[in-house]
Amino acid sequence: MPSKQPLLLRLCLPVFLILGVGLSFASLSTSDLSKETLESRYTNEASRFVQIDGNRVHYRDEGSGPAIVLLHGTASSLHTWDTWAEQLQGSFRIVRMDLPGFGLTGPDRLDRYEVSDDVRFLSDFLNTLNIEEAHLVGSSLGGRIAWQYALEHPSQVKTLTLLNALGYQQESWPPAIELAQWPVIDQIMEHVSPRFMYEIGLKEVYFDASIVTDEVVDRYYELSRYPGNLSAFTRRVKARLDQDEEHIANLTLPSLILWGKEDIYFPVESGLKFSKDISKSELKIYAGIGHLPMEEAPNKSANDVSLFISQHEAILKDTLSDASKSR
Repeated sequence: MPSKQPLLLRLCLPVFLILGVGLSFASLSTSDLSKETLESRYTNEASRFVQIDGNRVHYRDEGSGPAIVLLHGTASSLHTWDTWAEQLQGSFRIVRMDLPGFGLTGPDRLDRYEVSDDVRFLSDFLNTLNIEEAHLVGSSLGGRIAWQYALEHPSQVKTLTLLNALGYQQESWPPAIELAQWPVIDQIMEHVSPRFMYEIGLKEVYFDASIVTDEVVDRYYELSRYPGNLSAFTRRVKARLDQDEEHIANLTLPSLILWGKEDIYFPVESGLKFSKDISKSELKIYAGIGHLPMEEAPNKSANDVSLFISQHEAILKDTLSDASKSR
């Protein structure tokens, strides 16, 4: 994913921390938690599991109405959309899943983590759930998958919403992603990923560190300990994700770009580029918000996407009505 040129000032401390933990404090090695333990903590009555190409995929399908499909980012899970799901399921069918390599879905059985693999997975998933058309929403990595899917399956995507999405060449990446590129270090990370490292990382991702509660840290940390997820992370972040930006301008569907202005790794300039390159797009920039608007400004961002999708549903309805009258 990133270039292998080290960001020395940012990476020296994490390198020594990980090496120190790995070599001197073997007792702190990160052991897997059992599937049963994690499922008891992170499923609810809406949770379902479905087989997709040999993988057991965790998802939730709530509400009724036009379908909105939500795709989370790296090291995350469907839980990142909890507030959105609560707010939107009264008017829409909200479908979200743990992508392969994350959450309760766990690693892909064949270690397939390129964007093309994710697009194929999403196609199979939507077909299995009989979703022929949807409003597609993606955060970060999920945004990268979403816009690629919209390019390859334009008839299936009504609108596209991107939140601090991958798309353009990155100047820097979070330390964990940089470190996972290094031989030996990546192997250590598969066995030594202490909880405090997640807390440090999350406090960089969220602009308001007070949002990083023990519950939030525990969720990210514990779901990373689903059997095989740590290994999947080091493999997935080596995928080629910040390429093909020249194709973004080929997107012609109505699109909403939501961007946390204070994101230190996905700068607001990338949001402006998306807005410029996608002809039918509108951009909303959130001051005081970092990488995850759906968690940091859940009510505002949910309202914005609800209004956007409702407006386009009304346009589609009027278009279909006019077409039927002309027959």
